[in-house]
Amino acid sequence: MSVAVSLMCLTLLAGPGVPGGDETAPAASVLTTDPSIAPLWGALEAEEHPDRLWTWGWASFLGVVVVGQTAIAATTTHEGTKINAYVNVPASAVGMLAIVFAPPAAAFGLDDIRRMPEDTEAQREAKASAARALFNRSVEQQRFYRSPLNHAVGLTVNAGLSALLYFGWKLGARALLMLVAGTIQWEVQIFTRPTASLDLATSRGVTVFKGLQVIPLPNGIAVAGTF
Repeated sequence: MSVAVSLMCLTLLAGPGVPGGDETAPAASVLTTDPSIAPLWGALEAEEHPDRLWTWGWASFLGVVVVGQTAIAATTTHEGTKINAYVNVPASAVGMLAIVFAPPAAAFGLDDIRRMPEDTEAQREAKASAARALFNRSVEQQRFYRSPLNHAVGLTVNAGLSALLYFGWKLGARALLMLVAGTIQWEVQIFTRPTASLDLATSRGVTVFKGLQVIPLPNGIAVAGTF
């Protein structure tokens, strides 16, 4: 009886496993063990959730603008307000669609890489390559988003909409509001976007074209080049 009890205790202590007790733990992921990939993956994970918040936050905001301006256009009797709404609706809709269909790379791209198998050396290399490609795409997106070109695009778009209101319908006050408020919104959108990948690439000495800087002056602007 005592022998049977002893054998039962040994069985319970051993627990389920490979016969012979030679169970091996699964290998750690290449995403965290490869020294050339781990920092890149860490940066992508650091901005994954903030990127999603940025995407859905701004898309929702612009969606609310579209709905609100559409309701105003349909109900108001004031001609200037109606025209302003007609201009705002398509502009905000385009901005919303641009964010939804071209979100930050890290926002929704990590899960596919996490699910990639890495049972063989070839699979591990493929997984590492996918992570590296996603990091590079994230860096390029962020580099453009913070570039002077994107600032210039925002200013041009809002200036164009303002000119449409001013020269098309002589709505000077609304044109000025469009220029100021629209440009501020564009700049806030730029500077609230996470840049963990770009920050890492820059800190590691990756060559980044810093481009031109627009410096406001009391009587105009100056443009300085940084390379």
